[in-house]
Amino acid sequence: MRFAFLPFFILLSFSCSPSINGSFFTVTTYNLYAFFDSYEDGDEYEGFAKSDGYDGEAYSERIRNTAILIGKVFSSSDVIILEEVESNAVLLDLLEAGLKEKGFIYYGLADDENNLSVGFLSKLKPLSTALHVFPGCRPILELVFQKSGELIHIFGVHFRSRIPGGDDERMQEALHLAALMERNPDALCIAAGDFNTDPLLSSSPFSLSPDCYDEDNAFHVTGDPSKTGPYLYFSPLNDPDAVLSEDGTYFYDGVWYFYDLFLLSEKAWDGEGWEYDGIIIESNRTMKDNGGRPFPYDVSTGYGYSDHFPVTLRLKRI
Repeated sequence: MRFAFLPFFILLSFSCSPSINGSFFTVTTYNLYAFFDSYEDGDEYEGFAKSDGYDGEAYSERIRNTAILIGKVFSSSDVIILEEVESNAVLLDLLEAGLKEKGFIYYGLADDENNLSVGFLSKLKPLSTALHVFPGCRPILELVFQKSGELIHIFGVHFRSRIPGGDDERMQEALHLAALMERNPDALCIAAGDFNTDPLLSSSPFSLSPDCYDEDNAFHVTGDPSKTGPYLYFSPLNDPDAVLSEDGTYFYDGVWYFYDLFLLSEKAWDGEGWEYDGIIIESNRTMKDNGGRPFPYDVSTGYGYSDHFPVTLRLKRI
């Protein structure tokens, strides 16, 4: 395994520190949908070149609109894990567009050299940051926070796309993530991001059968927090008692999927310290098309945000 400290972590210093609610710790994950910066380097997706209209003006407007959305919808979040971000420039521009005033003063990106990656915005200074790189896999971003004397490890992920397949890559990414989470059995571990797999479908690398630990799956996921244990994680979106505002976080070919997930270790339900307190799929009207589905950004019109709905997790100190 290759392990490295996150080389692109940036610390912003200001005269005033943000006021953080000591009773709650809130984390959001959001796939920003091909958020390229304003510099054209030839790796942009089709439709995101300057010749397609994605120029400096279009980019600036997208930054402004996204910063307003984040500021309105996620202003109570302490940490935001973002997927599909091209560079640190995007994160810094979001902060400069108004998110600094909302308290977000730390940011970083897992990979600032290869296309789109996982990044973060935070009101809290991470105790440590790390980048985990494995051959053939997308990097995993690890943030460690110390809040009220307890360590919280957050692993930001974006598993390989299902187009054109990527089954083997997702399995390897899941195996590596599970190993990283199990390396810290005494800490609260949270995996957050776009997994490109819906546990409800019981498809590799997930299993919703906690009594059947087989080698065909890397993660065993339960909707019942009382059943968590080693290599068995609580997925709030799979809790049958959870009241959700949407039928999924991603819509494709007429089907809803829960691709944007949080996986929590057993420390999130052990009766002390930071405990799971709730989950919500964020989906205000500006984030939806006329059919109620996620409304992705359209270069030609300048409207839209993402083809994913964000999800917010809340922990409560008891």
